[in-house]
Amino acid sequence: MNTFISHGYQTCENFFDEDQCKLLLNNVLKTRDFTNLFLSEKEFKKNEEDHRGVNPRPGRNLLEKLDTSFIFLNEDFNLEMTKALGDRWRVLDYKLVMGFPKKYIPKWLSAELKDRLVSNLGAYVRPEYRDITYFQGIDFHQDIIQFPDRESDIITAYIYLDKVDENSSPLHLLSHSHKLGTSVFPHNLKEIERNKYLYKNDFNDQQNCDLIKLMGEGGTLYYWHCNTLHGTQPQIDDKPRVSVRILIEKNSKTKSDCLVDGANKISKGSLALNITRRDLDSSSKAVIFGNKINTI
Repeated sequence: MNTFISHGYQTCENFFDEDQCKLLLNNVLKTRDFTNLFLSEKEFKKNEEDHRGVNPRPGRNLLEKLDTSFIFLNEDFNLEMTKALGDRWRVLDYKLVMGFPKKYIPKWLSAELKDRLVSNLGAYVRPEYRDITYFQGIDFHQDIIQFPDRESDIITAYIYLDKVDENSSPLHLLSHSHKLGTSVFPHNLKEIERNKYLYKNDFNDQQNCDLIKLMGEGGTLYYWHCNTLHGTQPQIDDKPRVSVRILIEKNSKTKSDCLVDGANKISKGSLALNITRRDLDSSSKAVIFGNKINTI
C-alpha cells in the first residue's frame, strides 16, 4: 500500500540485498577506531571551531569511495524514485549517517550535548573522520530545513544497513505532519496522548499526528516528504547504527503527476520559507534547547 501522499512516508521492506548492505556496513566500520574518534576537551576548546562545514562534502565523503552500485544501479530503486518524483529526478546529496553509541562519547562531551535539539557530533570529531555525519539524537525536524527559499520538491531516501530495533536509534516519524507544509524549526508540538501529537504550523493550521517508529532488517528502505517531521533518540546499543541517506529532487520541468506533486496539492501552509530554523547563532552554535523527542 502506498502511504506517501496520505501519511508523508513510504515503507519498502527487504528492498535491498541484505548481504550487500552488510558488506557495505563492514567496509564502513573498518575505516575508524571509535575509541579515538573525538578531539579531547582541551583540543576542542583550544581551537573551538565554527560548527559549520563539519559534515561530509564532495571530496570528504566516505560513501563516495565505497561500492554503492547495488543501490544506485538497482532497477527497482530507480522505478520507485520515478514514481515518487517523476522521470527526471536527480540525486542532490548522499552520505552515511551514524547513530553514535553513548558508550564511546566522552563524559565532557555528553555534558556539552545535554538537551541539545540537534546533537550533531561533527565539530567534536577529528577532522580526518568528518566524512560521515554522526548524531546522538536529533529532535523532530523537516529536511526542507537545509533549503531556505526552496519549494518542497525533495524526498529523503533512507536505507538501513543492519537490523534496527528499539535500541538502535530508530527513526521516529510523525505521520500526516507533511500536510501542514514547512515551518521554522524547532516545531510547535504537544503530546496529546501516548504516541499521538498535535502539531501546529506557523500559519495557525494544526494536524493530529501519529508517532511511527521506523524499524526493520538490513536492506529496508524508507522514503519521506521533505516536510514530514522526523528525528531520532540517542543510540542505546553499543554498536553504531549506520544508514545511507539520500536527498533526491524533482526536476522542475517534469510534467508527470508524481507522489510529491500529490502530497503538495493537499498541503496547507507554505511550501517554502526564507528562514527555516532559529535554534542556531551565526556560527551554527545552539542557542535554543529543550529536546522534545527525548521526552518520549
